[in-house]
Amino acid sequence: MMRIAWRMLTQRPASMLATFLALWFAVGIVTTCGAMLESGIRFHGTTARYAAAPVLVATTDLRMTEGRGDDRDTESLPLLKRGSLDASLPGRIAAAPGVRAAVADIAVPAQVAAGGGTAPVEVHPWSAAPLAPFTLRTGAAPTGDDQVVLDEAFAARIGAKPGDQVRLGLASGPRAFTVGGIAAPTGTAPRTPTIFVGDAEARVLSGGATEVIGVLPEQGVGAGTLAASVRRALPPDPARLSGAYPRVYTGASRGSVESTDVGNGREFVIAVSGVFGGCALLIGVLVIAGTVGLSVRQRHRDIALLRALAATPRQVRRMVIREAAALGVLAGVAGIWPGLAGADRLREEYVSRGMVPDSFRTHLSWLPPLVATGAALLIAVVAAWAASLRASRIQPTEALAETTVERGGLGIVRAVLGLVALAGGITLCFVSASVSGDSAAGTSVATVFTLVVSVALLSPLLIRAAAATFGRLLRLAGVTGRLAAANTAASARRLSAVVSSLVLAVALGGSLWFVQTSELHVAAGQSRAGLVADHVVTSAGPGLRPDVTEAIRRTAGVSAATRVVHSTIFTPRLGLTDFSAQGVDAAGLARTMNLGVTSGALAGLSGDTVAVDTLTAQALHLRVGGRFTGWFGDGAPVNLRVVAIYRRGLGFAQLTVPHDLLLPHTTSGLDDAVLVATDRAQAVTAVRAELDRLAPGSALLARDAYQVGLGKDMVANAWTNQMVVGVLLIYVVIAAVNTLAMYALGRRREFAVLRLSGTTRPQVLSMVRLEQVLLLGLALVVGAAIAAATLIPMVKGITGSPTPYIPLAGWVAVIGGVVLLGGAATAVPVRRVLRTRPVEGIGLRE
Repeated sequence: MMRIAWRMLTQRPASMLATFLALWFAVGIVTTCGAMLESGIRFHGTTARYAAAPVLVATTDLRMTEGRGDDRDTESLPLLKRGSLDASLPGRIAAAPGVRAAVADIAVPAQVAAGGGTAPVEVHPWSAAPLAPFTLRTGAAPTGDDQVVLDEAFAARIGAKPGDQVRLGLASGPRAFTVGGIAAPTGTAPRTPTIFVGDAEARVLSGGATEVIGVLPEQGVGAGTLAASVRRALPPDPARLSGAYPRVYTGASRGSVESTDVGNGREFVIAVSGVFGGCALLIGVLVIAGTVGLSVRQRHRDIALLRALAATPRQVRRMVIREAAALGVLAGVAGIWPGLAGADRLREEYVSRGMVPDSFRTHLSWLPPLVATGAALLIAVVAAWAASLRASRIQPTEALAETTVERGGLGIVRAVLGLVALAGGITLCFVSASVSGDSAAGTSVATVFTLVVSVALLSPLLIRAAAATFGRLLRLAGVTGRLAAANTAASARRLSAVVSSLVLAVALGGSLWFVQTSELHVAAGQSRAGLVADHVVTSAGPGLRPDVTEAIRRTAGVSAATRVVHSTIFTPRLGLTDFSAQGVDAAGLARTMNLGVTSGALAGLSGDTVAVDTLTAQALHLRVGGRFTGWFGDGAPVNLRVVAIYRRGLGFAQLTVPHDLLLPHTTSGLDDAVLVATDRAQAVTAVRAELDRLAPGSALLARDAYQVGLGKDMVANAWTNQMVVGVLLIYVVIAAVNTLAMYALGRRREFAVLRLSGTTRPQVLSMVRLEQVLLLGLALVVGAAIAAATLIPMVKGITGSPTPYIPLAGWVAVIGGVVLLGGAATAVPVRRVLRTRPVEGIGLRE
C-alpha cells in the first residue's frame, strides 16, 4: 500500500503541494517559536561584575501565592530594579559556615560628560571590587570622600588618569571627584562603565541601601554547599508569599542579578513565544485539517476504485495515513532550517529594538524541531484518518455511485460539535464585552478561534443556505447562474475547507491586526489633547538631574516646569499584574498636562496618593477615596489613597503618583522628561543655554515635535503584536490560496462533463466567477461578523471606546486582498484546466 500511496500522491501534484506547504509553514513557525521559547527559558545573561562570587543574594522578583493545597499556585514577575536588602543580612551571612566573606554592593546610577554628551556609569563601593574581581593597575584605592577609581576601559575613553578631575552627575546634583586610581577586571568587563568610591561615600550616595551580597567561600567549600549554608542564614519565606523576598543565586542564574534587563527580557521572550506558538498551532490545526480533508475528499473516486478492486477499509485508511505521514516528514525536514533561521532573525529584531539585552542568544537544540515536526505530523495523520473514515467504510458496490453525488447530511457528531463551538463563541463575545485590558484581549483571541472552528464545522450548512438565499439572484445571469447556484449547493462539503480558510483570513486580519491601529490612534489622540506644555526637555542619556529642572524654573519667561518620571507599579489584584506609572509634580501641572480628570482633583496629589485612569479604576473597582495596594518597581510595598480618576491613561500612564514618591524606586533615579510652559518667546533661547551648560546632549522639543517622537515609541511597542499577527496572516493567506487552487484543479472531470454536454468555455468561466462571488461574499460577511464580534469588545476593553479605528488602507488590504487573491487563486488554475481537451479530462483523474 505504501507504493500505491506514493503513486497516488505523485499523480496529484496540486494536492500534494498544497498539503506540503501547509505543513511546511506550520513546522517553520512552531520551530521558530519553540527555539525562542527555549532560548528565553535558558537565558540568564552574563556574569561579569560578580564573576568571582559563586553565590549571590538579591531580591529580583515579586512572588505571590494563591489557593491552598493542590490548588496552590505561585506567580512571579521580575522587578524593574533590584530590591533593597536588610542592613543586618550581610553580617548574618558572613557568620554562616563555609563563608569567607559576605560583600555588600550597591549600584548608584550617575553620568559623566564624555564626547560632547553624557555617558551612563555605575558607582560602586571599593569593597565590592573583589567580586569581579577588579584590581588596581595604577594609583591607589579611594581614601577620601572626593576620590574615585575608574575602570580602565572607561578611563581610556574619556582620557582620564590619576590626579585628574571628573565631574559626576548624581541624583543629588553634580559633584567633582579626583581620580585616585585605575582598575581593570580580571575577566569580562561589565556592560556599564564602573566608578568606585570609598565605602563611606557609597553609603551616603545610596542612602545606606544594599542591593546585592556577594558571598566568597572558604578554601575547599563548593558552590552547592555554600549556597545551602547561605539559605539557612536567610529569613524564612512566609507560608503565603506576597511580595519581594531575597533569594540565593548560583551558576548561570547570577546573570539575572547583575542586570534587571535579563529578567524582563526573559519574561518578554517566553510570553511572546508561548502566545505566538500557541496561535500558530491552533491555526495549523484548522489549516492542515482543512487541506488534508479536501485532498482526501477529492480522491473519493480513486478510493472507490480501490474498494471495488477488493481493498479493505483498513488498507484504504493505512494508505491515506501513510500519505499524510510521508508528507509530514518531508515538510518537517524542509521546515526545520527556515524555522531556526527565523529564530536568529527574531533575536536580531528584539535586540535592535531594545526589547532584550544584547547578551541574549538563541539556543538551538533538537527539541523545538522535533516538537514542531511531531505536532504537524500528528495533525496531518489525525486529519487524514478522520477524512478517510467514511470513504473506507462504504461498500464497493456503492463506492462509484457515491463519488458522483455528494452526501447531503452534515453528520450528527459534526453538527453537535459545531453548535457547541458556536454557543461557546457567542458566550465569549458577551464575556469579552464585560471585561477590560489584557483580559479583554485574551478573551477576544479565544473568541476568534472558537467562532472560526464553528464555521469550519457548520460551513456546509452555511454554503447551502447562501446558495438557497442568493440562488435566485444568480439565476438571473442565465444558465451559468443556475449552474453556479446548483454546483455550490451540491459541493458544499468540499467547499467547506475553502470557505473556512477565507473566513479565517478575514476574521484574523479584521480583528487582531486593527487592535493595534485602534490603540495607537486613541493613545496619540489622548497625548495630543493632554500635553499642553509648549516644550518638552528630553535627555540623550539615562535621564535628567533635578538641578536641570530647577535651573529651567528660574529662567525668565518659564511659567511652569513639570518633572516626569516613568516606571511600573505592581498590584496583587487580578492576579499579579503590572501597571504603567508616571510621577509628576502637582505644582503647576495644570499648565503642562491635562489628564482629563473625571472625578477628584490632581491638586491633592501629594504624599502617599495616586490618580488612576478610568479603565484601571474599573478593573480594580477603585473610586476616589479608595486604597491602591501593591509594590513599586523595586518591590517596596505601597499603600496609596486614590485622589482622582482620569480618562487619558492610554496616552500617558495608568497610574499617576507624586514625583518624589516614585523617583527613588526607578532604575536611574533621574527624570525622563521635563514639561515646560513659557509665556514669552525669549524663554526658549534661555532654556537652551541652561541645557547646554547643565545637560549637554539633551533636547528641547516643541510640543508637536515631541508628539511625533511619542508616536514612534508607541509604534515600536506595537511592533511585536503586529509581527505575530502578520506572520499568522501570511500563513492563513497561503492556506486560503492553497485550498482555492486545489479545489479548482480538482474539477477537471466536472468541467469536462460540462463541456461535453454543450457548455462553452466562456460559460464555464462565467459559472466559476459567479461561484466566486457567492463564496467570497459569504466569507466576507461571516468573517466580518466574527471580526466585529471580537474587535469591538477588545478595543473597548483596551481603549475605553467601542469604536475601532480602521484606516482606509486597512479596509482595502483585508477586503481587496481576499477578493483579489481569491479570484486569482481560482481563475488561474481554472484557465489551466480548461486548456485540457474534454475527452481527456473525462478520464479517471479529477
